[in-house]
Amino acid sequence: MMFEYMDRMVMFQDTPEGLTTDMGWLKEAGEEGWELVSSVPLIAPNRDGIAYGTVGCHVILKRQKKTQ
Repeated sequence: MMFEYMDRMVMFQDTPEGLTTDMGWLKEAGEEGWELVSSVPLIAPNRDGIAYGTVGCHVILKRQKKTQ
């Protein structure tokens, strides 16, 4: 079985409710056969190079490659 992969960086926005982002694209991707493989947090460093917070995530998806 062969797979194709897609990745996307998702950045968070700081709101009064906390960190949010629009994940509507993930439902659409699922309808097209994509499934989540992994999600890795994106950590931003401060001026001293010390990690201070999560600013987003890197999402990796896969789906079965269509054979011809």
